[in-house]
Amino acid sequence: MKPFLTDPAQPDRIRRPAPPAVFGLPVRTLGIASHWRSPATGALLAGEIGRNPGNLHLHVQRISLWHKLDDAAATAAAIVDLWLVLGPRGLDLRTRMLRKHYTELESCELGLYLAARLTDGIDRHDPRIALPGTVLARPVEGARIFLHRETQSAPPPS
Repeated sequence: MKPFLTDPAQPDRIRRPAPPAVFGLPVRTLGIASHWRSPATGALLAGEIGRNPGNLHLHVQRISLWHKLDDAAATAAAIVDLWLVLGPRGLDLRTRMLRKHYTELESCELGLYLAARLTDGIDRHDPRIALPGTVLARPVEGARIFLHRETQSAPPPS
């Protein structure tokens, strides 16, 4: 690889090569531009969240996108993913999302459920949050304790 490129119109001018392009949305704002608002963009953001769940910027973009597209179920799924990443942290952000998108959450019967878990967060294994479209939920029915320690009495002295 050549470390420098020459300009054919001006051979004496040297410029650095451009870095390789990375596929993604060409926006760094929290809201998605109107010409990018589509379910395909939502699928792209969900895939990126699956690869990098800690990127809160992607989470907020995804919530904003589905809210602008008036898809209540997808908005609720995106909010659930954000709550899963935040865990018990981010109380102010979780409260803001709950207040702003309460109607979408309540359409999936999650408004009161999430309001009750505002301070502690939610568990990714909870079957109640397993909405179609959630990326990070791993629901488990029943108890998640698969192995129990056997209580053995001490062997009798010989």
